[in-house]
Amino acid sequence: MISKTLCLLFSESYSAVTNELASDRTLATVPFAGRYRLIDFALSSLVKSRVNNVGILTKEHYGSLVDHVGSGKDWDLDRKNGGLKILTPFATPGSETTRNRSKIDALLSCQMYLEESNEEYVILADSNIVMNIDFADLVRYHNDKGADITIVYQQRSDAVYNGLVIDQDRDGRVVDAYYAAGQMSDRQNQVLKVFVFNKDLLLNLLGRAYTFGWTDFERDFITKNINKLRICGYEHKGYCAVINTVGDLYKASMEMLTPAIRKEVFESGTTILTRVKNSPPTLYGFESKVKNSLIADGCVIDGTVENCVIFRGVKIEKGAVLKDCVIMQNSTIHSGAKLECVITDKDVTVQPEHVMGGYPTYPFVISKGQTV
Repeated sequence: MISKTLCLLFSESYSAVTNELASDRTLATVPFAGRYRLIDFALSSLVKSRVNNVGILTKEHYGSLVDHVGSGKDWDLDRKNGGLKILTPFATPGSETTRNRSKIDALLSCQMYLEESNEEYVILADSNIVMNIDFADLVRYHNDKGADITIVYQQRSDAVYNGLVIDQDRDGRVVDAYYAAGQMSDRQNQVLKVFVFNKDLLLNLLGRAYTFGWTDFERDFITKNINKLRICGYEHKGYCAVINTVGDLYKASMEMLTPAIRKEVFESGTTILTRVKNSPPTLYGFESKVKNSLIADGCVIDGTVENCVIFRGVKIEKGAVLKDCVIMQNSTIHSGAKLECVITDKDVTVQPEHVMGGYPTYPFVISKGQTV
């Protein structure tokens, strides 16, 4: 069955949430955990499950995506048949204001790609989800249940959640799907925005979407069809972090410092693959102090680092103190600087003796290439 499956990854979440770190790159390529990008987790799970036909749907600012994934070689997806393809927006006369407003528009732009594929099942997934999922088991469940659509969900009790929630019967069939917004105290079956469709059904729904002007994927494809189609839910029970905002990224980054979570994400049998970059080992100075931190290769650490995630090529000079920070690639923190709850994007320079801080629920963000 898995050999009859292709996957379409959305490089954007198509939500109204703003993310400072994704202002000039796709959400899929936001850096994470020292040396990875968010899309690496979905691609690695697909490769582990032997889904070898993967299309990445883009919207805008996808230069970093093309640079990162390239031909797919680092994921063994540079193939003559199938493999990895980047599907850019397709413009038609008069589509300037409607092109790729939503996931449905993105799918309509690659409709020909779907029609020409030989696979029977289509996985649709967002690229901003940090988790290991067995896609082969998901497709097997979809087939065993005789489902038209299968939705991946997780039981969660987040303090604030804005998204789709489903209710099921004893057989796993979805009997209700609705949007939850705001603060919730009870555990909910929160949709993780990973779906399996029978390909012919998906093409049929896309035809209806074009006819009736549908724009909301969850509402028009899922909620409207609960009583017409057999829609089932598949529960993901492992670790999962959905990254939409800077707060989400900071929270998930700090969770990577917990040994049990880090072991589940990186040592559970799914090798997390990423673009290979050859860097020397990190150099620690004689007076450096490092505690409970995740530090990539190619760094020079002479200062104090506590509860931080440090990316490749970062330089932290003697006398600098960092606590609860995420410092991205090729940044330099000069002597005497003190940072707490700070996220720096790539190529940031913090001048000597500067003091900056945020809060765990609202970290201070420094944009790419800035000197402060």
